[in-house]
Amino acid sequence: MKQWRLKFFGLILLSSLLLTIHMNWSNEAFGKSESAKKSSRVLVIFVDMSGSANLARRTVYRKAFEKINQNLSQGDRVMVGTITGRSYIDFKPSVDVEIPEKTIWVNRIQFERNLTEAKEKIRREVNRLLSRKRGTQHTEILNSLNIAETFFHNEKRQKILVILSDMIQDSKEYNFAKAKVTDKYIDEAIRYRQKYNLIPNLTDVKIYVAGASATDSNKFRSVEKFWARYFAKSGADFSHHRYGHSLINFEK
Repeated sequence: MKQWRLKFFGLILLSSLLLTIHMNWSNEAFGKSESAKKSSRVLVIFVDMSGSANLARRTVYRKAFEKINQNLSQGDRVMVGTITGRSYIDFKPSVDVEIPEKTIWVNRIQFERNLTEAKEKIRREVNRLLSRKRGTQHTEILNSLNIAETFFHNEKRQKILVILSDMIQDSKEYNFAKAKVTDKYIDEAIRYRQKYNLIPNLTDVKIYVAGASATDSNKFRSVEKFWARYFAKSGADFSHHRYGHSLINFEK
């Protein structure tokens, strides 16, 4: 009887020990999962499909995508869309892929396979997009930013917007190539869009611009000033160091 009791208590002790180990393991895995979610990002990437960006799509934009793809992390969501003359009306993401996270439920080999497949899918769809030879006539960058707002709405992850464009808005309302983009021009454009609630809420969205271009340095600076002030009104995290012809730096 005594021996039976010892075995019984030993069994209870062993069960308790195994349960404690399992709970600690689960909590550690959960903590790592939560940590990954906190550091993961939502990347919205807009590609200028206008005729004037044909060369840039084959060079600057392609290099930018390679840099972004190399720096993707677990839990990142990548969405790629186009900037056209009908961005707001016909918009549909060309890419919407989430980078898998490493968990205790997926072995290392399967995780690596899933990771490779996700990155290859992004690369394949982006290559297809950048290989389009026929460009659109207009460039609706402003309305594309309103689409970005819908993607970032209620998103808890870090928000990053990458705009691959020469940043020359070309629409019925605003044509930067023909207009003199003065302080007065910028004031009037912002005031009008504020009046009709057209300025998006991009609070905490970190913005990168690659492909920015113009006919001369004065036009380049005036267009950059327009976007700097417009992004400020939207609440975005914008820096002149992240605005230029190439995507020089992109965070990991």
